[in-house]
Amino acid sequence: MTDMNDALHRHILPVMKQVATNIASDQITLAAAGCAFYATLSLFPAMSTLISLYGLLFDPQTVEPQLVVLRNLLPPAAYDLICDRIHILVAQSHSSLTFNLIVSTTIAMWSASAATRSLLLAMNVAYNTPETRSFLRFQAMGMIMTLSAICGGILTLALMVALPILLDYLPQKLSLAPPPGSVELLVRMGGPALMLLFVLSGCSLLYRFGPNRQSTSWRCILPGSVAATLLWLLTSVGFSYYVSHIAGYGATYGPLGAFVATMMWFYVSAYVVLLGAELNAGLEIQMCLRDNGPQMEGWSIVRKPATKPQEARPATAVPSREATPLPPGEAP
Repeated sequence: MTDMNDALHRHILPVMKQVATNIASDQITLAAAGCAFYATLSLFPAMSTLISLYGLLFDPQTVEPQLVVLRNLLPPAAYDLICDRIHILVAQSHSSLTFNLIVSTTIAMWSASAATRSLLLAMNVAYNTPETRSFLRFQAMGMIMTLSAICGGILTLALMVALPILLDYLPQKLSLAPPPGSVELLVRMGGPALMLLFVLSGCSLLYRFGPNRQSTSWRCILPGSVAATLLWLLTSVGFSYYVSHIAGYGATYGPLGAFVATMMWFYVSAYVVLLGAELNAGLEIQMCLRDNGPQMEGWSIVRKPATKPQEARPATAVPSREATPLPPGEAP
């Protein structure tokens, strides 16, 4: 019990205090609001791109049954809005899907990459790092991450559709015995697991390559990625329940209720992703203090405006943060 209390006071509480301080100073609510706005603009063009690409390779009619996975994660109004749009898309002909692919991809890439660039700038704020990348490099980074997210979404959707189909098709085609109930249950649960894996991978790649800083080890990224994924799952389910049973978006906003609920869900999701970045940043500070304890004695980690890019950082400074000595007579 003593060791647990000691670990709590020496490791966990300092990190939580650091994260709380960073959240207050970074104003991540504003960054999350910007991400939610652009994400809402890109939602329907991105869906058109996703369904059009999927329809060129697979039967688009197989998409709708797999959307049940999203029922408990999205607000009901947002879920109905997305399902209605997808139902219209899958009912179109192959040539219409090709035309929609060209138009929707152009619109989706602009708005979705704008949301991604907002996240990249928010990553810099979380790590207190100035943006020194060139305009073309920054735009290319946003475009690459957007394309990666779209391709990852297509792959995840394809696997979610393919696994149940293979489970039913292969035993009949190969004259095999039906799989045990445990295997069938595992495959049926593969959809939510793949979605969580997609979110975890996306957060990890964003934390790894998003900020304008030197390469960070995966060990420093994994805690925030896991925390953001779990928080995203809990907040999505909780927000869906809140909209269904408590908040009356339809009564308040009328026909716009579905859009407002969707934007709020994007806001909560972006906020959770930024919380994961702040957690990683706080952990890095505490790790630096632990590794350089004797050298950092009498110093307090505070957040300051970032120095000029050409100025070299001190050898003992925390990455993306600065260490400032405490006034004489005050304990660290």
